[in-house]
Parts: sequence; structure tokens; C-alpha cells
Amino acid sequence: MRHFCITVVSLLVLAANTSAQISRAETASTYVERGNKWFDKGEWDRAIADFDLAIATDSANAKAHYNRANALFQKGEYDRALVDYDRAIKLAPRWPEAYVNRSRIKHLRGDSEGVIADTSRAIELNPKMAEAWNSRGLARHERGDLSGAGADFDRALKLDPALTAAYANRAKLRFFLQHYDGAIADFTQAIKRQPRWSEAYNDRGAARQFKGDYAGALDDYNHALSLQPHAKIYFNRGRLWQLKGELSRAITDYTQSIALDPHNADAYAWRGVARLLRGEEVEAKRDLSTSLSLKPELKETLNQIIQEEKKRRAVER
Repeated sequence: MRHFCITVVSLLVLAANTSAQISRAETASTYVERGNKWFDKGEWDRAIADFDLAIATDSANAKAHYNRANALFQKGEYDRALVDYDRAIKLAPRWPEAYVNRSRIKHLRGDSEGVIADTSRAIELNPKMAEAWNSRGLARHERGDLSGAGADFDRALKLDPALTAAYANRAKLRFFLQHYDGAIADFTQAIKRQPRWSEAYNDRGAARQFKGDYAGALDDYNHALSLQPHAKIYFNRGRLWQLKGELSRAITDYTQSIALDPHNADAYAWRGVARLLRGEEVEAKRDLSTSLSLKPELKETLNQIIQEEKKRRAVER
């Protein structure tokens, strides 16, 4: 009889504990749902506050840790986000999206090996996840595995032909391999899907420039600048003007590039070369000196560039 009473009491305690656990889980889920609504509105702090409440209520809620990590990532708080991604993966080790999102932080930190590990695990869990293939391809490119990178980008686009980032990443790989026609085709696909992406216009312009299509390159640079003035785009257009022999326009663009990025050693260097060719020796010397102070390793390259530019100009005359 005594044993029976103890058993009944134990069952009652277990039932009460189970009920409390269910209640905590339900409350935590409510906080997560509200946090998700704030997240969708871009209200990162309010979303984080609700995810905090969810985790305080139920520390084993993987979704709360994962969603808080996503919000922290949006705020640029990568250290805290990484802790939450780690926790979410520990609680739910078969969650491919968590591995892919964690890999974004590793990518920003230059940990390409870590990116490959995380995205490979995501691919094991979900071979049809195009984003994982794309992210792994980018990391492989960074590590010099060009064939592996190309295969990953191809796979990503086969799985999701609308994945804009994969077109852009494959285009950059093709540009690196000097496959300019292929790069132009991929940048064009990226632009079709994201027509206000200034970087894609700039990069397609660079591919056209290297191919010798100066008119197409100029159109792309002009369009890129109309969308977003950027130091790199002004620099690229300046190089194009210089190749066309229009030194005054080149100098104007290099000056714009420097205004947006005062530490742009290459812009100072090429403006110095352009000024030297125009006979502006004092200004040229100042620019070349500034470029070397910012980037001393340019010295040998600069000497070679100056000689080549002088020869090219002599031939043009």
C-alpha cells in the first residue's frame, strides 16, 4: 500500500513537471512567433527582445537561438550571433539552414575552411539546398580550388536557376579564368534578376573592357554610377578613359575615386601616371609619392607601368 502511494505521488510529480515543460515550450513558441513578426519588419532589437524572452523561458528552444542569431547578424553583432548558431546546431544538429547561416560569419572572418565544413554538412543533410552549394563554391574559389568552385556554382544553378548570387559568383570565377564571354553572360543573368545591382554592372563592364568592348564597358560603368557612386567604379571608368587616351577624363574619374576613398593607392598611382603623360610633373610626383606611402609594394609595378604607358602613347602619336 505504501509502495502504491509513493508510485502515485511520483506519477503526479512527473505529470506536473511534464505539464510545466509543455507550458514553457508553448510560451516560448509564442515569443518566437512575435519575434519573427518584428524580424520581418526589420525591427531587429524588438525581435531580439522577444527571442531573449523565449530563451529565458525555454533555453532548449533551438528556433529561438537560431532566429536570435539571424537578428544579431543583421545588426552586425557577429560574435553573439555565432554563439547562438553554435547553440542552435548543438540542439538541432540536422538543421541545414543553421549550418549555412553560420558559414556566413565564417566567410566574413576569412575562415574559408570553416565555410566549406559547414556548407558540406548542410549539403549532406539537404543535397537540394542551392544556397549551400553556392556558398561552398565561393569558399572553394577563395581557397584556389577553381574546378571545385565551378562545379558547385553549376550545381547551385541547376537546382535554382533564379539564384542571382550564384550567377554573380560564377561570373567572377569565369572573369578570373579570363573566360570573358562566359562572365558577361552570367553577369547579364544576374542583372536581369536584380536590375539595380550596381556592382554587377561594374563587374560586367570590367569583363567587357578586358574583352576590348570599350563602348559596352563605358555603358555599364555609367549605369553603375547612376545607381550608386562608388570609388571602385570611378576608378574602373578612369582606367577605361586612360586606355582610350582621354587623360583629362581619366584624371577627373580618379579624383572622384579618391574623394570617395582617400586611401585608394591605385587611384593615386594611375592619376599620377596620367598627369605625368600630360606633362604635369609636379602633380604627378605628388600623386605617385602618395600612392607609394599608402602601398609601398607598388614601386616596381609603377616604374613598369610608366614605361609601358610612355611607349603606348608614343605609338599612338
